[in-house]
Amino acid sequence: MGYLSQKKHQARENIIFLTAAAIVILLTAGSFANPGFCFGFFNLFHLFCLSGLLFLYALWRRKYKFILFFALAWLINYTTLSSAVNIFLSDEFNGKRQLKLEFAPGQELAALFKQEDIAASGSLIIAGKYTASYVVVGRDEPLTIIQVEFVKIPDNKYPLIFKHLSDFILRQDTPVIVFGEFGIPAWNRSFKQFLDISGLSVKNRLLFTQNSPYNIFSVPGFYVLGFREMGVNDISVGQKDGKRIVRILVSFNPEQP
Repeated sequence: MGYLSQKKHQARENIIFLTAAAIVILLTAGSFANPGFCFGFFNLFHLFCLSGLLFLYALWRRKYKFILFFALAWLINYTTLSSAVNIFLSDEFNGKRQLKLEFAPGQELAALFKQEDIAASGSLIIAGKYTASYVVVGRDEPLTIIQVEFVKIPDNKYPLIFKHLSDFILRQDTPVIVFGEFGIPAWNRSFKQFLDISGLSVKNRLLFTQNSPYNIFSVPGFYVLGFREMGVNDISVGQKDGKRIVRILVSFNPEQP
């Protein structure tokens, strides 16, 4: 490649890097101010991946100023993301008890347990037509388990849904586990406020359950929420009776945190 051709190539490459940097800085600033932003399928997780890929590309091309810039953007996005969810690994816990849970669309929560183990069960009506099912299992050391299936719910309904759900959780005198399809990512502002109020936290790794467990362009909306002395030791996505099913193994100490 001749000298002039090299200069033109470098100029085009610099324009590409500058354009990418401008886009990333705008999106990173936006995500820092509002982590729940979404542009089509593009959300904070994809921004985290994009800034990481651009950092690696700048490293390969030896663009030292851009290496520093994209590394900083990746770090900011990683910090924002990891403050709400576990990205790659679930929070494991070596507790006194273990419990197997399963989630499939439309399933009955009570069907997962033996009748003699259920102390109470019912359905919560939250924000009008939306519901969540619950069971209290165990007689000596009871545990409240809530299953949610929030799909195709308008964003403006979530604050009220989470308010009613947190009110129910705070009324319980037992430890609470909430699991299921929330329909929005855990870094959504309403979701984060719900976690702060309820005292629960996300225990599972980032999981994609829509269409395919490997479809990273879907919204990661499946979560297992639990108390301090509780963790997810195993979680996987499979098939059962033609439906997508999530299998979960939780471990916990039964004492109230």
